[in-house]
Amino acid sequence: MINFSSKNIFFYVIILITVFIADYSKASKEIKIIKKIDGEIITNIDISKEYKYLIALNNDLKNIEKEEAFKIAEDSLVREKVKANEIKKFFNMNDLSKDNLNKDLVKKIVKNFYQKLGIPDIQSFKLYLKEFDMSLSEVEEKIRIEILWNQLIGAKFTNQIDINLNELKRKIQEEKLNVNNSIEYDLSEIVFQASDQTELELKVNEIISNIKTNGFSTTANKFSASSTSQFGGKIGKVKESQLSKKIKEELNTITDGQYTQPIKVANGFLILLINSKKIVNYQLNEKDVLAEMIEFEKNKQYERFSQIYFNKIKLNALINE
Repeated sequence: MINFSSKNIFFYVIILITVFIADYSKASKEIKIIKKIDGEIITNIDISKEYKYLIALNNDLKNIEKEEAFKIAEDSLVREKVKANEIKKFFNMNDLSKDNLNKDLVKKIVKNFYQKLGIPDIQSFKLYLKEFDMSLSEVEEKIRIEILWNQLIGAKFTNQIDINLNELKRKIQEEKLNVNNSIEYDLSEIVFQASDQTELELKVNEIISNIKTNGFSTTANKFSASSTSQFGGKIGKVKESQLSKKIKEELNTITDGQYTQPIKVANGFLILLINSKKIVNYQLNEKDVLAEMIEFEKNKQYERFSQIYFNKIKLNALINE
């Protein structure tokens, strides 16, 4: 029998404390601050978690080098932190977390998330997230940040949204967009900016090279400035009536699985991939077609203002390596 004298107990306590301190010290050394954004830190642990989140949304990221994938995750976190810091200047986050309207919208977007991934229901989505050490609440928090960001952009730029109703009505009549046998595309996108022709050529070469090496979805994760980037650039189904003449002309030159040359758009440049296209038979009146076109045009303009505003506040943010 071991005799636990006071000296022995003291001795064992000292050993336990020493082991605990050693383990804690080791764990502490593994946590590294990678960036500070206006006082908010991003650690290597945060980046690792973001990597898992992005992998969950786009499995193709698993096919590239871990170092490159972690850089994509780091850039994703920087965007989120910059947006979150700006949001806090205008909204009380705690009050908004109780907002039923936001809760309903979060649920709708979560459903859109798992449907894009081919997951049938919310319970299956929760199980899927567990595979990546993610919880539904963590995903919902990310969605809330995007919702609040979009509300901020809406509040700031609503008066600058310019919809030419006469032009849209003319387009419906001339192109007979409210008749049967219209094309419906399933599209993915890469949106990027370039300040001059030299930068444009360099970026295009880099993007095309990356597409050939890693595929379109991974390249969208890395290069696209659009909010669709986290899903590998996937836009989803788009009716021909919603597209500009220039974009339709470019899409008419390619087929399923191919992508366009860079297209100049209001917020920079756009490369589109046709995942699939089909002829759909539907009969809509002019009013319904016009409503769809207006909504699509508004979203395009809001996306452009979002990118402009984000670039501005990121430029003014204090980002330390």
